[in-house]
Amino acid sequence: MSSTSLTLADRGLALCEPKAAGTQDSTKVLAASSLGGCLVFVNSAVVTVALAAIGRDMRLSPLELQWVMNAELLPLAALTLVAGALGDRFGQKRIFLGGIAIYGLGVAAIGLAPSFTPLVVGRFLQGFGEAVILPNGLSVLGQAFPADEKASAVGIWSAAAAVASGVAPAIAGAILDHGSWRTTFLMLLPVVVGALAVGAAWIPKDTPTGQARVDVGGAILSTIGLGGLGAGLTSLTNDSSLNIGVVVTLIVGLGGLAGLIVSQRRSGDKALLPPSLFVSRSVVGANLFTAFLYGAFTVTLTLIPFVMIRGAHLPTLLAGLAFIPLQVLITVISPLAGMLCRRFGRRLPLFAGGAVAALGCATALRIGPNATYWTDIFPSILLLALGMSLAIAPLTTLVLTSVEPDRAGTASGVNGAVSRAGSLFAIALLGGVLQQGGPQLFQGFHMAMAVAAVACVLATLAVFIIEPGPHVDFIPRD
Repeated sequence: MSSTSLTLADRGLALCEPKAAGTQDSTKVLAASSLGGCLVFVNSAVVTVALAAIGRDMRLSPLELQWVMNAELLPLAALTLVAGALGDRFGQKRIFLGGIAIYGLGVAAIGLAPSFTPLVVGRFLQGFGEAVILPNGLSVLGQAFPADEKASAVGIWSAAAAVASGVAPAIAGAILDHGSWRTTFLMLLPVVVGALAVGAAWIPKDTPTGQARVDVGGAILSTIGLGGLGAGLTSLTNDSSLNIGVVVTLIVGLGGLAGLIVSQRRSGDKALLPPSLFVSRSVVGANLFTAFLYGAFTVTLTLIPFVMIRGAHLPTLLAGLAFIPLQVLITVISPLAGMLCRRFGRRLPLFAGGAVAALGCATALRIGPNATYWTDIFPSILLLALGMSLAIAPLTTLVLTSVEPDRAGTASGVNGAVSRAGSLFAIALLGGVLQQGGPQLFQGFHMAMAVAAVACVLATLAVFIIEPGPHVDFIPRD
């Protein structure tokens, strides 16, 4: 999953924090929050480059490779919202540092994992830590700056994450060409220690509310629902048969989501996912757009490095460098998308972004066993970057302006959770590709890219659910 794209999607959480009084320590808080956030984005950037090496070294099946990815995505999708409530109740600094510590345990477990099970446990701990780090790190940041400085601070935070996520896969690729994939994870441990030390010293102690409601039941049901559906779809794409185990798993997943819907309706506006939030056509359309677009995006970012290394036999370092143009273009072009928002309103930038992303997925069909980077791979990455650049920032604006100001933080958090859920289900459907080798690998890859292009088209159709609305100012202004 693109780290930069998630950065832009998550930044709305910090912008929705109540106005804070400026302090001389704000710069230190920005540094501490940025360092913690970089851990999340570095990890997601590294794993796509290391995936082929992990599978080869540990002799993992396609099913197991999918769970190497999904073990991180599941807690990210299911627990991000409840993690924010934990910060409100027990103190955001304490929960933020706790998330970094859990993340560090996950990194150590992965680097030292002797077999598949400890590896997946480590990945789950990483995802759990990331789910805690992101909302609380952004909340800490949002509270440290007054309203007129908040957007600039979030812009710096985003830039730091973009740089880290652009550099990390290149470093990982260089390590993989000359060493072990384990080193690519263990090199994060010193950063974890630094983030803990800086966060403990520089983030001021906050006062927990003690009254914030933590929807434990909603978190459990969402984990069961997403986990059951993810496991069922993963097994189905690997086995290609609807056996009793798959059916039971899918039923458990659907039951979990049904239970979540019932519990959220009963809880009303105090729910993890307030039902009143989805009365707005624009919120529904934005979340459908997000699920389709991020699902397609995740498939592309996972499979292109995989086929570069395993299918086209290109250097791992090159696979690590492959998406640097994407990081640069999204970072540079996304702020310019504000002009489109102001001139053409809500729908057009999203429609254009989804359409260009679909073209990028379709262009990936030219990637084959003899592919070269600049001729065959770069055009697809360029189009994908342009499409995401046009869509992500206006999407953040739409989410934040489609609800009342006091609901903007919840709406932004829900949209972030939807993006991870879309990624989770997208990875769950990749078994037919990851189990292939040789020419069959590219056949599966091309089929996946065609489906990703269709998903992007569906995202553009979801745009028409969104209310036309007024021409809006772009949020944030960096």
